[in-house]
Amino acid sequence: MNAGSAAPAAVLPAGDDDDVPTYRQRPRPFGPEVTWRLEPEHLFADSGLRNKRVPYSRIAAIRLTYAPTNITSVAFKTAIRLEDGKTLTFGSLSWKTYFEVDRQDAAYRAFVTDLVARTGDANPGVALIAGKSKPIWFAAAVVGAGTAATMAGAIGWALSNGSWAVAGLATLFLVPFAWQAWGMAVRNRPGTFRANAVPEALLPKG
Repeated sequence: MNAGSAAPAAVLPAGDDDDVPTYRQRPRPFGPEVTWRLEPEHLFADSGLRNKRVPYSRIAAIRLTYAPTNITSVAFKTAIRLEDGKTLTFGSLSWKTYFEVDRQDAAYRAFVTDLVARTGDANPGVALIAGKSKPIWFAAAVVGAGTAATMAGAIGWALSNGSWAVAGLATLFLVPFAWQAWGMAVRNRPGTFRANAVPEALLPKG
């Protein structure tokens, strides 16, 4: 999978007569493109087949996570939980084909920051959650550390037995895996945040 450059054009005015912040994303390779709009009083989502308009005051929680799709990608995800328990999600990557995606870093950052601010104003009691839940975060950290340690041990064994090719291939895999596992552990540390202070670790660089 190849990630393209950031695409600020994913946020654009809705029409000639208004200036409604809009974010477009295709969350799956063969799924429809979803359009998200920040209307004055509502969050609007339209997949082409169905649409939903949610008052900001009815949003119970917003969770931001670092959610790469493989060991080399950089991606982020927003999950919006409504008062009725339903969840809406969108991310920073938009699929073009099964093997190619666009990184919409600047557009995603701007849209999420605005969404959080509007929701905080409309519902001061909204839960703004950073990272994974504690059990999931802890389990992922343990598995990541264990896997990295096992791979490092395998590399040491290969070197001690003169298997240079095996050691080289394992190292090529270990380095990006360790980088991604560390990034997920650090960025997805459980916590909360304020509407005017969205964690930089859970946003792409502007």
